[in-house]
Amino acid sequence: MQNISIARIAQTVLEKKSLDRTQARYLLQISPEQRYELFYWANQIRLARFGPEISLCAITSARTGRCGEDCRFCAQSARYPTAVQPRTAAVGELITAAQAAVKLRANSFGVVSSGRSPTDDEIERLAPVFSQIAAGNCLQCCAALGCLNLKQAQRLYELGVRRYNHNLETSRRFFSQIVTTHSYDDRIATVRAAQQAGLEICCGGIIGLGESLEDRLDLALTLRELEVDSVPLNFLNPIAGTPLENQPPLAPLEALQTIAMFRFVLPDKQIKIAGGRENCLRDLQSWMFYAGASSTMIGNYLTTRGRRPEEDFQMFQDLELPLASDPPPNAIRILIKNRLGF
Repeated sequence: MQNISIARIAQTVLEKKSLDRTQARYLLQISPEQRYELFYWANQIRLARFGPEISLCAITSARTGRCGEDCRFCAQSARYPTAVQPRTAAVGELITAAQAAVKLRANSFGVVSSGRSPTDDEIERLAPVFSQIAAGNCLQCCAALGCLNLKQAQRLYELGVRRYNHNLETSRRFFSQIVTTHSYDDRIATVRAAQQAGLEICCGGIIGLGESLEDRLDLALTLRELEVDSVPLNFLNPIAGTPLENQPPLAPLEALQTIAMFRFVLPDKQIKIAGGRENCLRDLQSWMFYAGASSTMIGNYLTTRGRRPEEDFQMFQDLELPLASDPPPNAIRILIKNRLGF
């Protein structure tokens, strides 16, 4: 039997009205058999706002490991005995990774660096990478370098960066149980600085850290208040040596239900499924789009491998989901060849 409450809540969203907290909470409290109707309506909202196309994002690491922060989930923290080998990528390696992202039909490409925040010299070291990617005009140039001040955010914009990733990770209430070396307000200040500099904001979190349903709801509502542009949802992939190495994984349907709630609360934002989808969703990875996701990451992550791109492309084909980057115009192919070295 159809659940009228879910349908009515969905109609509110389709009429471009914001959900209140009670409505959003209801979506996380429905019975297991009601989830399939929730997914149906989440997909209808996705289609209404974004159409059938799926956008892809790829990332690479400019600096790996040696991070002084204590994020309890992170393999790159120098505080934990993980298998990560610290290294700094050369500029040429990063350009090669951008070329690979074009071949993977990514719409955006992010350069990610470990550590609390970059120095001005570190930003200048990466300047040729950002400038060359931006000049190629075939990938949205993105960066995730940690906490920024306004001057640094403005410099990134000058170099061609157009989107900055800086996740809140979880709710304000739960944050101190995950990170103690910097504050929630530090993260929000970086989001505000990047916005003031004219950058789009890619900001989300990690689900499955041990947070409550209220924490997941708080995160979604905070992201709505911040008016971010893209929301990456990661699912904890427990890493040996980190404090969360024994955290039980989320059940796939619970993860999908969480994706759907984010789609209802943030109907006009890209919902991007990123790290941990392989281990968490397992055989239900293809369902993430019908739970409301409009984007996903392609290729490897920072310290863990992603699913083989061939498997993802087969999934898109089987679902008959077009890619936002497919096919690239001939003019873009020429730019790729001339400016990114193909």
